[in-house]
Amino acid sequence: MRLERYISDLGTRRIREAHDVLAGDTDAGLDWPLTCRWPRDLTPKGVVVFCHGLGSNGREYSGISGYWAAHGYLVIHPTFPDAIAVVAGREPELGLDPKDDLSRWTAMPEVRARMHEILHTPARWMDRLDIVRKVMAALPRIFETTCGTPSVSISCAIAGHSFGAYTAQLLAGAEIDMPDRPPQRFADSRFTAAILLSAQGRDQQGLRENSWNGMTGPMLNVTGTRDRGAKGGDWHWKCEPYDFAPAGSKYLAVLEEGDHFLGGLTEGNASAKIPAQIDAVKQVTLAFLDVHLRDREAARVWLGAIDGRIGDCPVLFKRK
Repeated sequence: MRLERYISDLGTRRIREAHDVLAGDTDAGLDWPLTCRWPRDLTPKGVVVFCHGLGSNGREYSGISGYWAAHGYLVIHPTFPDAIAVVAGREPELGLDPKDDLSRWTAMPEVRARMHEILHTPARWMDRLDIVRKVMAALPRIFETTCGTPSVSISCAIAGHSFGAYTAQLLAGAEIDMPDRPPQRFADSRFTAAILLSAQGRDQQGLRENSWNGMTGPMLNVTGTRDRGAKGGDWHWKCEPYDFAPAGSKYLAVLEEGDHFLGGLTEGNASAKIPAQIDAVKQVTLAFLDVHLRDREAARVWLGAIDGRIGDCPVLFKRK
């Protein structure tokens, strides 16, 4: 029996978008303004802070971000200092012009090697956490600048792709080994749930078998059978956050033939757009948000009914 498409009770709204949120706000302490998307003529029912991947920036991921915004969420995108344009400006020895289109940096061996050094540098992990904390501290001003302050308290989720999924894991409670320090946890109780898009498993960036013991909150882990990690780990490795996390509101979606970009998450990647895959990602992530930020029973039932396919996309789906 074919699973019906997941449809939000809020319908599909037109959205608003701003790329200069908190620009010049010295109190926020952010070096780069935020990109925000939210529903027009509707008070958001939840907040998602989205962390971009290595080399990307806060203006990317408009497809998935706009989809969540159109269905009731304020989506906030910080830019992190590992954005390729930022790295190019700070490291002129790389020979890159920050104003150029640098979306194909992965095809430049020297630049790729430097970016992978950044990926595995603990100080860079901490930079990202610090920026997300600043975003959360500035949330009242973000509301004022964008959609207006909600009249009731609303829940927040942390989400991210690739390096951003690593950031989301840490804020959701994953523990990591740090050089010359005891194991560290960075859980932020302001986040109710976490979405990990192409996340990391053991033996990278301080993660190990017991890293996920403290990740007790709701989590959705999405990968694809052609997805690989920075050190070559395959999709089974990408599933480890789900595999090793304790049971309780945990979900795993593996897209058949899905690669690192899961059907086309970013605007600048060379990967072909695969509508069935990105549509599956949109549906499953929205249903997850509706369950764990809005407590929508219809979304919970829909997630419980997934069995081998979301729309036209074959998936391996697990829950525990």
